[in-house]
Amino acid sequence: MGWARKDRELERGHGRVTNQTQIAEPGGFNYRTQIVWIAFMACMTIFGLFFILTKPDPSRALGDLPLASTSALLTPDQAGVRDGFGPQRADLKTVWNKIVIHDSGFYFDDAEDITRRHIAAGLQDIGYHFVIGNGNGNLSDGQIFVSNRWDLQLAGAHVASRTGADPRDADQLNRVAIGICLVGNGEQSTFTPSQTQALANLVTSLQSRLDVADGAVLLHSDLSDVRSPGRFFPAAKFEAHLSGAGN
Repeated sequence: MGWARKDRELERGHGRVTNQTQIAEPGGFNYRTQIVWIAFMACMTIFGLFFILTKPDPSRALGDLPLASTSALLTPDQAGVRDGFGPQRADLKTVWNKIVIHDSGFYFDDAEDITRRHIAAGLQDIGYHFVIGNGNGNLSDGQIFVSNRWDLQLAGAHVASRTGADPRDADQLNRVAIGICLVGNGEQSTFTPSQTQALANLVTSLQSRLDVADGAVLLHSDLSDVRSPGRFFPAAKFEAHLSGAGN
């Protein structure tokens, strides 16, 4: 009888230990679950502090754009542009008189992804003439993708119509404006030095060949109700490059 009573006491004692392990408090949370949640919240707190301390400063983005000579011309090795600028047309200068700069809206992106989105939106192909990669996709950092629109000298499909405006205004802009897209989201982070260098060279070269005035090099946000290419685009530095003030 003594052994049986002792066994029952051990069983009851074992049961109490098991219950204490499974239920730490009246709320019903498992002790192990509590530990996991505490560790998760600690990691999120550390990540939040890191994000705040490392968040880019728009004012510092102005220093990311290397200035290029106003007479600089692209070569296939520098920019990956086939034969410099593709087809030779006697009336090229009379067709293109504006250049519009965009961002793609996504940090991890490339020309193929942009093309898929544009086709899904109802276009037959990508709407830009050039795309400049940031290394987060099939395009290397600073590599320039030349679309069929440029090779075939087709009107762009990149300038959006303003709210309440006549859509024909945007259509007319797309017929005369070269669209250049920087991979990335300029509202969230800066573009890479290789991207801005490639952009500076590309725009300067297009201006030289097509006689595009400095005042005709525009941001998409100058023409439409959008923020592209974003607050982190080094607009002031880029304007200084176009005017030659930085040389």
